[in-house]
Amino acid sequence: MDVAQIRDHIEELVAEEHRLLSASGEDGLDDERHARLQAITRELDETWDLLRRREAGVNERLADADVPNPPNELDGPDPEPVHLEHGVHAQGSEPGPEINPSVP
Repeated sequence: MDVAQIRDHIEELVAEEHRLLSASGEDGLDDERHARLQAITRELDETWDLLRRREAGVNERLADADVPNPPNELDGPDPEPVHLEHGVHAQGSEPGPEINPSVP
C-alpha cells in the first residue's frame, strides 16, 4: 500500500466514523455500531502509524523499547537538583550546613 492509498483509506475511515457519530443522534449508538466505532478508532490509529512510518521511510514497526520518550517540558530546562537532605534522590553525604534540615 503506497502513501496515497493509505491517505485514501484514512479518509474513508474518518467519513465512516462521522456517519456513525452523526447517525447516533440523541439515542446513542447500538452495540453493533459502538463496536464498529471502536474498530474504526483502532484501525485509524494503526493506519496513521503506518502513514507516519512510510513517510519517514521506515517499513517495519518499532518495538516500544526502541521509541525514545518525548521530552517532558514540565520539568523545565534544567533537571531537578539532588535532594540530599531527605535521602530520597541520591546516595551521598549529609547536606552542607547552609541547608536547613527542617525544610522539606
